Amino acid sequence: MEILAVAGPREGLAWIDAVAVIVYLIVTSAIVIWSSRQQEDTEDYFLGGRSMPWMAVGLSLLATLMSSISYMGMPGEIIAKGVTMFTQYLALPFSMFVVLFIWVPFFMRLKMTSAYEYLERRFDRRARILGGLLFLLLRLGWMSMVMYVGSLALRQMTFSLVPEGTLDPLGEGFTSALGTTPLLRETLLYWIVAVVGVSATFYACAGGFRAAVWNDVLQSVMLLGGTLVVLTYVTWTTGTGPFDWWQIATEHTESHTKLKLFSLDPTVRTTVFTAVCMSFFWTICTHGSDQVVLQRYFSTRSLASARRSYLVNAMTDVTVGALLALSGLALLSFYLQHPTFLPTEIMSEEGGKVIVHRGDRVLPHFFAHQLPAGFGGIALAALLCDAMQTLVSGVNSISAVFTPETPANADERSKGKLSSLTLARLMTFAVGLLVTGLGIAVSYMAQRSGRNILEMMAPAFNMFLGPLASLFLIGMFLKCTARSLIPAVLCSLAISFVWSYWKELFGTEKQPTFTLTTAIPYLSSYLIAAFLSLFGDRNSNHPGLAYTWKAVMSRPDENEDPPTTV
Repeated sequence: MEILAVAGPREGLAWIDAVAVIVYLIVTSAIVIWSSRQQEDTEDYFLGGRSMPWMAVGLSLLATLMSSISYMGMPGEIIAKGVTMFTQYLALPFSMFVVLFIWVPFFMRLKMTSAYEYLERRFDRRARILGGLLFLLLRLGWMSMVMYVGSLALRQMTFSLVPEGTLDPLGEGFTSALGTTPLLRETLLYWIVAVVGVSATFYACAGGFRAAVWNDVLQSVMLLGGTLVVLTYVTWTTGTGPFDWWQIATEHTESHTKLKLFSLDPTVRTTVFTAVCMSFFWTICTHGSDQVVLQRYFSTRSLASARRSYLVNAMTDVTVGALLALSGLALLSFYLQHPTFLPTEIMSEEGGKVIVHRGDRVLPHFFAHQLPAGFGGIALAALLCDAMQTLVSGVNSISAVFTPETPANADERSKGKLSSLTLARLMTFAVGLLVTGLGIAVSYMAQRSGRNILEMMAPAFNMFLGPLASLFLIGMFLKCTARSLIPAVLCSLAISFVWSYWKELFGTEKQPTFTLTTAIPYLSSYLIAAFLSLFGDRNSNHPGLAYTWKAVMSRPDENEDPPTTV
């Protein structure tokens, strides 16, 4: 295999990259301004008038659920740990069946704005409050993590980690100047998080749900394009292809391309079985309980449209996921052939063996220092705006859950009362500022944890997903009341916390695999509730039983597409 000569890394971003970022920001701002002029009430602000095109909703789901966490995390995982994580997509047929034929038809029959209205109808107000709080913790942690990852990419791409005197991206003397101000160097990431958070808060306040969806569509195109640029560049400049990348990865570390199918040891980091479990339970839990996802289905015109939007999301997700995994192999191959192109903080040679210290920083470094001028700026804009768009989507969904209804007519406004739309915007502003502060805190924790991006997901936010989703699973398929539900969910939350923070709680070297963080508490909660209901809910005639899955699905479907008239 002949490796072609490749030009060395350039000195960071150029002026044309800055132009690309500015143009991208102008386009997204224009979408926000256009959307703000379409708003008349909270249904417009939170659901786009329930008239969003299914194709746009499907692409919005991709951009929202993938975010920069997966975009940087998947190649970083492949580079640092190997290809096992990609086998998660084997779960797709099973999770598609659950979402398409169990979840989406059920929720579309309920015609809700907030998914947690269901919990009050099925159980009582305590269940709705518990669900809302778990959702709040889940999405606050998620948004904080996305802000950290996006800001990390921005810092990586604009401020080189290469030692002083080699690559100085901002001109002669800048690195030396930073060297004399260690406080600035250490706090730069937190300043970036603050700027991104405040900017996204204003975006969210003005644009609402419609702006979030259409900017997500643009973002999904950019995410797909970024993977194609990486693969094209590596193929073109090195004369290698996927089979060569696989061979090089195998020669680097045999475990990179060797799959471990199963292990009874829960501390084994990843196997094919646990990767599939992670994907299956994550998908059915997010699509069966998360307001960020369900709000997008609620915004479509009909059940058929909602199903089409999920199919678009599923197909584009596996496509981009495959390209990201392939990009990880390509970048690993590229930098193993050219190890001097990376700073020692990312990759170094120890004892004759190349060691990858921070695999999740390779992709942004490649964008900034290896791609031709202009491409890096587009990639930076995509990662930066992804962090902002994720914050916009999350803040809008949180506001939809916690904004109380208030009168919106002219008589009430003339009496000095806030309209529901104004209150929604104020709630959005407050949540945005809260997330910005949490983003700084998560950044501080992540920098000192030693975990990579995928490993940080469990302690930062995924520990809440299983308990949250179990509320809906129990409500749909168990004939019990809140008397059994609430203790079961609180027990599962405790299990999830211990599982996610095992090392910190017990001071051990080994950590239970993060791939089962959702599945274990989700299933535990259901089993505990089933057991408790045998003693506490006998002969119950609770009116909420009219909202079990079987009862709701037996009702006439009012969400099918209306017949076409000629």
